Amino acid sequence: MRSSKYIGIKIVPVLWVILNLLLLSCSPKKSEKQAIAIVNDRVITADEYAFFYELSPRNDTSSGKPEARMTVLNSLIDRIILAQQAEAAGLADSDSTLQNALDLYMRQAVNRELYMKHVRKRVNVHEDEEREAFNRSKKTLFVKHYHSKHENIIQDVLTGVAPFDHIPMFTGIRTVNLDGYGFTDAVSWNDVQGDLEDILFNLPLHDISEPVFDGSQFHIFKVVDFEQEVIIRDNDFQASRQSIHGILRKRKEAKTAAAFVYSVMEPQNLIIRMGVLNQLADYIHANLPSQSDPQAQYIPNEEIRFLENHEKILMQQPLALFRDGTMTVSDFLFNYKVNPQKISYDDRDLLQINLQNAIGLYVRDRVLSEKGIHENLHHLPSVYEEVQTRKEHMLAEKMIRKLYAENRSDYKADSIFPDFLKNYLTDLREEADIHVFNEKLMTVNTSDEGLSRKIDFIVVHTQ
Repeated sequence: MRSSKYIGIKIVPVLWVILNLLLLSCSPKKSEKQAIAIVNDRVITADEYAFFYELSPRNDTSSGKPEARMTVLNSLIDRIILAQQAEAAGLADSDSTLQNALDLYMRQAVNRELYMKHVRKRVNVHEDEEREAFNRSKKTLFVKHYHSKHENIIQDVLTGVAPFDHIPMFTGIRTVNLDGYGFTDAVSWNDVQGDLEDILFNLPLHDISEPVFDGSQFHIFKVVDFEQEVIIRDNDFQASRQSIHGILRKRKEAKTAAAFVYSVMEPQNLIIRMGVLNQLADYIHANLPSQSDPQAQYIPNEEIRFLENHEKILMQQPLALFRDGTMTVSDFLFNYKVNPQKISYDDRDLLQINLQNAIGLYVRDRVLSEKGIHENLHHLPSVYEEVQTRKEHMLAEKMIRKLYAENRSDYKADSIFPDFLKNYLTDLREEADIHVFNEKLMTVNTSDEGLSRKIDFIVVHTQ
């Protein structure tokens, strides 16, 4: 097959297409969604393509729709045919690292379905909430704010013993000097977190709020004045409704997810062994990456491999204990390699806090995935498809490394290898049986109700 679009589109007989779609509907391992391409009998579904599209580099998806859709599909097809070559070469056989990584990817997919089931599908945004948010967006409150770590000082301000000296709520908020009141913060809808927004918009003019404790400081607020748009038209509401709906949904999902995570994790009684964490943080801090390293926010793979090979005792130490299991240093580092979290090397203490948060996240994901598996979410076609996609990605990478090692003598510089790989892929595509259903490809929705599929429970549970 040759085409200026990189892959060709074969004309597929209608009866053959219907047969393939019927086979899809009968198979428990394939999605019931429509097929947009078939590569050597490997079906690419619309759902799988949509997920791959959202994970694709920005430069692949920023061009016009037809070109971007085909570019992403070409990348997915390349990955599939490389993975097929890797399987034929036996690269997947007895690879325990690959199987362990696939288990983690399966658990990530299960957690996404758990989120859909217990959070997204249970959240509704009603029209009266949208209209209330729209009305707030047409109003600006002028708010005085004060905070202190000491509750007695807050009480002195509340009773008038001490002056209500304004402190900006956060860096970057618009502060104005209001006649008769001095400096105040100008607050409209979505300028602050939802719970605080409710407090401010429900606070009677000139009243001082009850103290609000954020975990470290007590805060009080006083609305001294406001501005309101006089004419509010329904056309303006309808024009803003979709964006307002999305913001309200994200807020409600975040609260629902936090409550769900707490209900699941609180009985686990997670304990992080600080002595072992200190040893791990000391080692990583003593082996800081080069400041010129573009990956300086992540622990280098070389450093992880050195730990695995030379710090056997540390690797076997339990790092986190929870009701349903244990996470060793080795478990933590494997999770990190599969799902890396940003690490700050600015100072030793901040690095340890980052590590502690990552431990909490990995334990949380493990416990949530066990709940999802118990609810049989791992049998969903979407989970199977994602694991298949991840497996093909890893096999494709293994095949590329194999080609690099076996054919290095054929080129004198590493810069020539991309051309070698391109020619290799061209040959594979010529031999492959590839069918693309172009009309179906152009109709694929690449988002889920306007929200990214890359969802997460957000809350990191640490104790």
